[in-house]
Amino acid sequence: MTRMKGVKVVIADDEKLMAQELRALLLELYSDLQIVGVVHDGETALQLVKTHKPDIAFLDIQMPGMTGLAVAKRLIAAEEPPAVVFATAYDEYALKAFSVNAMDYILKPYDEADIRRVMEKFEKMLAGTSVKPKESGNKDLSKPGGIRKFSLEKGDRMEIIDSDKIELIYAKDRLVYIKTLDGDIYRTKLTLQEYEGKLPAECFFRCHRNYIVNVNQIKEIATWFNKGYILILKKNAAGKSQEVPVGRAYAARLREYIEL
Repeated sequence: MTRMKGVKVVIADDEKLMAQELRALLLELYSDLQIVGVVHDGETALQLVKTHKPDIAFLDIQMPGMTGLAVAKRLIAAEEPPAVVFATAYDEYALKAFSVNAMDYILKPYDEADIRRVMEKFEKMLAGTSVKPKESGNKDLSKPGGIRKFSLEKGDRMEIIDSDKIELIYAKDRLVYIKTLDGDIYRTKLTLQEYEGKLPAECFFRCHRNYIVNVNQIKEIATWFNKGYILILKKNAAGKSQEVPVGRAYAARLREYIEL
C-alpha cells in the first residue's frame, strides 16, 4: 500500500453518499492520508481550505450556489493553493476542469484505478516541486551550452534536428513530444526533466510542468485570470500560432528570460 503520510485532503460534494464513498476509498488505498474535512458546499470548502491548508482538494463540479469550478478559481489565486481534482458524473466537464489549472478529474461512480492514477500524478508533482531548482536538472543561465542537435525517430530513420528548430516540447497522456518550427511533431523517449538538462539553458524555458518552450519563439505574453501568464508563440511554417500556459511555480523564472 502506497504511503501518503502527512498529506492533507479536503472533499467537497453536495451528494453526501458520494462524498463518503470517496473518503472511504481514499483511506482504503492510502491509509496515511489525513482527511481534514468532508463538506457539501463551495463556501464551506473555501473556509476549510483556508483553515487547514490541505495538499489536495477533491471538488464536485456541480454544487448548488458556488460550483466546484468557482471554488477552484478562488483557490488557485491563493499563494499556496492545493492541487485540485474535480469529481463529476459527466466526462464533458474535463476541458473545463483543466481550464482552471486542475491537476486532474475523476468520474462518478468512483473507480479504484482512477483514484490511483490521480494520486500517482500528485506524488510525481510533489516530488518535482520538492526539489531545489539547482538540483532539478536546470542549467544556470550564466552557463550557456547544452546539446545542440537531437536524433528523433521518423519511420525507419533517425532524423537530426537542431535545437534552435524546436518550437516547444510538451507532455500529453504520459508521453513526451517535440514540435518543430515546421509544425512537425515527434514522439520522444526522453522526459521533460531530461530535456531541461540537455537543452541550451539560455534558449529554452520550462514554463509549466507539461511544457518547455523556445524563448526565441515567444511573440507576446498575456496575463491570465489567476495572476499567471499565457505565452503566445510566433506563427510557425504552417501559419499557426500556439498558446502555452506558464505555471505558477515557474512564473518567477520567466523574468530571467524576458524583462516584464
